[in-house]
Formats: sequence, C-alpha cells, structure tokens
Amino acid sequence: MSRLVSEVIWEIDKAGALVFVSKRCTEVFNLLPQQMIGKKLTDFGTFYGSDDAEKEPDWSLPFRDHLFKIENKDGSVRSYMFNGLPHFDKDTWQLMGVYGTAEDISEKLEANKQLRMLSEIIEQNPSMVFVTDLTGTIEYVNTMFTTMTGYTKEETIGQTPRILQSGLTPKAVYEDMWAAILSGQKWQGEIQNKHKDGRVFWANLTVNPIALSSKTINHFVAVHEDITERKLAEERLTLAKEQAEIASKAKSEILANTSHELRTPLNAIIGFSSSIKNGIFGPLNNPAYDDYIDIIKESGEHLLSLINDILDVASLEASQIHLYTDTFKLIDVLESSLRLVLPRAQQADITITYPNIDKNLYLCADERRIKQVFINLLSNAVKFTAKGGSIVISATLEQDGGLTIAVTDTGIGMDEADITKAMTQFGQVESDHTRKYHGNGLGLPLTQGLVELHGGTLHIDSQKGTGTTVSVQLPKACVAEFAGLEI
Repeated sequence: MSRLVSEVIWEIDKAGALVFVSKRCTEVFNLLPQQMIGKKLTDFGTFYGSDDAEKEPDWSLPFRDHLFKIENKDGSVRSYMFNGLPHFDKDTWQLMGVYGTAEDISEKLEANKQLRMLSEIIEQNPSMVFVTDLTGTIEYVNTMFTTMTGYTKEETIGQTPRILQSGLTPKAVYEDMWAAILSGQKWQGEIQNKHKDGRVFWANLTVNPIALSSKTINHFVAVHEDITERKLAEERLTLAKEQAEIASKAKSEILANTSHELRTPLNAIIGFSSSIKNGIFGPLNNPAYDDYIDIIKESGEHLLSLINDILDVASLEASQIHLYTDTFKLIDVLESSLRLVLPRAQQADITITYPNIDKNLYLCADERRIKQVFINLLSNAVKFTAKGGSIVISATLEQDGGLTIAVTDTGIGMDEADITKAMTQFGQVESDHTRKYHGNGLGLPLTQGLVELHGGTLHIDSQKGTGTTVSVQLPKACVAEFAGLEI
C-alpha cells in the first residue's frame, strides 16, 4: 500500500461517523484529525456520482474513485477521490464500518481540464497539426490534417511524414530542419507537400521539439499552414511584373524609334520656318505670313522639346542613357541654364537669385545632364510662380561630402496629391495659373531619373499657397573635391 503514503486513511463506524483519520488530513483536508473525529464526511463536503449528481457511496459495498468535493470558506473547491472497503461482524455479517483512503485530485482535474481544452484547440485549429516520436513516426493528427492531405487518421498513424513529400522540396531543406529540431531548436520554413490524390500544395511548416517527462527530446509537434493561395498570388504577381516590364521596354523602344523618326521632319520645319522668317529668299510681301511663320516655328520647337523629353524618358526606362563624366564648375552650368529661362522669368517680373553658391565648386558628373536637371527645375519654378514672385537657388556641401542643390520658389505650392501627380509621367498639376503655359508632365520624372542615374535623390517639399522647394542630393562621388580629381 505504498500509495497510502500520499493519501489520507480514514475509517467510519456503522453510523457513518469518523472514528479514525490519519495525520495527512491536515495537509489534504486542511483540518486537524480531532476536528473530524465523530463527524460524518458529508459534514465537510458532498459526494458525487459518475453523472456529476450528488450521490453517496453504497457503504455496504466496496467502492473506488468516488468523487468528493469540499467548498472552502474563500469559495474555492477542492476535489478528492475516495476508495472504501466495508467490514462486517464475522458472526452476524452486520455492517460494522468502512475504512478507506482519500486523495486530493484537484490539480489533476485542472490539468485534465487544460489538456482537454488544449486538445480541442488543436483539433479545431485551422492549421494542420501532427505529433511524431523521435524517429518521426506519426502518433497524432488533427482533423485539419485529414482535410489538407486526404489521408484518414487510421491511414496516417504509424506512418512518417514522408508520405506527404512531393519531391519538389530540396533535400537540404529537410536536412536543415532535422539539424535544428534535434538540437532542441524550433524550425520554420516553406515546403511543398503532396495530397493523397497527387495534388501539390504549399505549406508554411513550423516544427517544435517536445520533452514530455524529462529534458530529453522525445516528440516533435509540426504545424502546417496552407499557403498555396499566397504562393500562387506571388507567382501571378511576379509574372505580371515580368510582363509589365516587357511591355514597358517595348513601349520605350517604340517611343524611342518614333521620336527619332519625328525629329528629322520637325528639325526641317523649324529650320525652314526660320529661313522664311529671316527672308533668305526674299520677303513674303504679306505681314500676316510673319505671324503664321512664328506660330509654325514655336509649335515645332514645342513638339521637338516634347519629343526630346519622351526620347530621354524612354531611354531611361530602357537603361540606354549613358553618363559622360567630366569635371566642370557648378556656377557655369547654372548660369548657362538661367540664360534659357530668364526671358520668361523677366516677362513675369520674377527675380532669380543664387547668393550662396561657391564659384569654385566643381562637379564630377555628366555636364549636359546636370544642365538638363537645372533647366527642368528652373522652368518648373518659373511656371508655377506668379508675377512678382522670387526663386532662390542654393548649393550646400553636406557633412558626408555630398552636395544638396535646392530650388525654392514662392509659387502656388502643392499638396501631397499634387506632388504624387507631378512625379508621375505625363501627370500635370492643374491650376488657373499654369493652364496658360505649355507642359507635358515629363519634366520632374525625367529630372528624378537623371539625378538617380548619378546616384542621387530628388525630394519635393511644398505647401499649397506658400511655395515649393525641390532638393537634389548628389553623392560624394559627384563632388570633384571628393572624387579624387585635381582641380
């Protein structure tokens, strides 16, 4: 009776009164023996039958595992398992009493409750769960396992997860998994499993090593989340991206070829209209023709500018623009660019200043492309600045050796939606002020592309009604002083 060491031994007489209680009752029942002697067990608690209804044991018969509950003063309930054996008068066979044992099973019941709840959670889990022993033999699978794989529980128990292998997951993945879980670490990865009917499905697999009764690993729990739809969506997205890139490249090639074809006749139109305007072959003898020739020339120049921008954008997208690096003064490129935009600025009484630019600052970059950046930024600033406004240009050497060029205007400004639109090809910010000027919506996207080609970035800071600052950050390598060049 070694179990009795951890149990309370009790005895009642034929009237049901306790005549003996072992000293362990103090630990088990939280009562002293003298508090219990002479009283009935039902004075302290309640017996329950197998159907959880109140029911005392039949004291005249041996009984096992009869539930007894005691409610404490704090409202908590402790549960006990009673075993009893009646004893009789050897002559009359009259019941003389019952002796037996009682064991506190409160923790055991709570553990069983938690276990049942955990089992229910696993069973209802939307992911596939199975448990294997140390050799990989499957001992348990949940309902979702049968749904995802097509195998019944009977077909699976005793097998290994190899029945699910599709042959599409590299062997190295499984080797990595076993190395991790045998060392006591959790492993997570994506694998391709095979359904019973041969269909392949993707799973996000998590395997945890389990030590049930000691520190030694003896089981593994595997959780499979079906990610087939996600993987298919990723494949569709990748395919769509590849097709879009192919289409974009084809579009860029078509635009580039078309632009080349258009430039030749446009150059002829512009050239011949200039010749006629200058009267190379004599006067037209009609003043109205002079106006028409001006319109033809201006329209041709506008179309040529548009075609040049389209050609540059197409070349950028097709990675066909190559930089020709040279060393030049920043101030020279700036002033050369200003000469092209000053006439329009002067017409609108817009002042353009650049007070803090170092006249001895050299760049190591593609001079023509940097000039193109300046022209686009300055043209935009003039376009979006009302009459009497101002534009300030600055160039600041940063601590990392890079250079920040900023063009700040007092124009109409933009909100976040306008900025996003302005940075989109052919996107133009609409306003009463800008409708009177021509624009194709390619200036800023093209400028950003040219800046990024130099390894730099372009940033717009703007507030509606206040103005806009466009900043170009060029890397250290574009500043001649840091590019290892002698000036």
